[in-house]
Amino acid sequence: MRARLVTAFTALAALCMICFAVGIGNELAMSRTRGLVIERVQDANRFGVLAATAPLSLCGEVQSYRDRTSNGVLVLGADGTVLCVLGMDRAEQPVREAIRARHSLEMPRPLYPWNTEPMLIAQPIATTPQAGGVVVIAVSTSVTRTEIGVRWAQLACGTATALLVFSGLALMVSGWILRPVSVLLHEVDVLTSTLPADVVPPRRTPMREGPPEILRLAAGVESVTRAVAALAAAERRHVVDTAHSLRNPLAALAVRLESLQPVLTAATFVSVVSEVDRLTRLLDGLLTSAVADAQADKQARPPAAGCDAVGAAADRVGAWRDAFVRADITLSFEPLVEAAPTQVPSSALAQILDVALSNSARYAGAGASTTVTVDQEAESVVVSVADTGAGVSPDEIDMLTTRFFRGAQAETGGSGIGLPIAATLAARHGGLLFVESAQPHGLVVTVSLPVVADLTSG
Repeated sequence: MRARLVTAFTALAALCMICFAVGIGNELAMSRTRGLVIERVQDANRFGVLAATAPLSLCGEVQSYRDRTSNGVLVLGADGTVLCVLGMDRAEQPVREAIRARHSLEMPRPLYPWNTEPMLIAQPIATTPQAGGVVVIAVSTSVTRTEIGVRWAQLACGTATALLVFSGLALMVSGWILRPVSVLLHEVDVLTSTLPADVVPPRRTPMREGPPEILRLAAGVESVTRAVAALAAAERRHVVDTAHSLRNPLAALAVRLESLQPVLTAATFVSVVSEVDRLTRLLDGLLTSAVADAQADKQARPPAAGCDAVGAAADRVGAWRDAFVRADITLSFEPLVEAAPTQVPSSALAQILDVALSNSARYAGAGASTTVTVDQEAESVVVSVADTGAGVSPDEIDMLTTRFFRGAQAETGGSGIGLPIAATLAARHGGLLFVESAQPHGLVVTVSLPVVADLTSG
């Protein structure tokens, strides 16, 4: 591809340079011809003045002039008599025509190195007593044509040098331009070769025109796109299958809880049943989300109703309080505002808080304290879960939202996908989740969510 690109650029540059060189060479020939004619006209005028004022010295001057320039000279008086002639024949047809046309001076055609036709300059004598006579000069063009040839050779050398320089620049620039394309083509080929065979469609080239490398790159990108789409569809099917499979055990659990109602306290029974109901809603949400994602290109989903972040956070703190008591961790809730309406639905915010509270209860350690705060800053609602536990090392902070990453000091039992899922949920609703170290020790999980002016209960 690089060779074809350089060849095309060089051919185009050569065409442009040749056109410029031809124009410059033609103008150079015309300019040199014009200068030669002007010089010979001046010589003819000088001989005319000599014929009228010093006729005795005319032939000597003409002889000296011919020896110096090799130009023929014919001088006719007013009565048509020959005053001087050297290197010319008055009887020749071109000379007779030049004598007749002496009062009209026309610029001859430009001289080119291959032109061997003689050039005749006829100039009338305007000085008495020879007024009405004529001076005809047969101009020798060999020297001028040689000069034009030399100038053309220099111009050709300059054009060739410029073309070579341009070719070198084109080679370097094309390499610079195509290097990322080559790397991308290699990476795409490697990627398509590692994709599962059952999700990679047969390679085809829908585009018929263009460089073969670009066509191959387009085909590879299409294969990768189709494979990614197929994998995304498989992932949605997996989510749907998993959520559907969990519904039956969850329904059986709800039935068994009903049978345990007599032996449980009312508060405990209500709390457990509410958690089962919430898990059921989560599974229903997974099913709805998977189906909606599959149809996202066909129809936009209506925006979900928002919630009051203070109420949602208070609910989750109440749900997790027993777990923190068992872990010997102090859990407190400190809302800094009375209400914090946000565009995020309560189910999504509850999932995000559950992830943060679950991690704190599991990893903060006995004797630590966890504080949940809700505040409103400008156009955002900020909910944070801060604990005074051991925390994580600074070099692991940025990795906590990476799927399946678990800190070096983390206990067994976690999957490493809680915080990534929470970050994805926040981003899906226009928010931002980030994790940072607390001072002097511990961890702070903060989620910033868009605020709404009018709260619609979710």
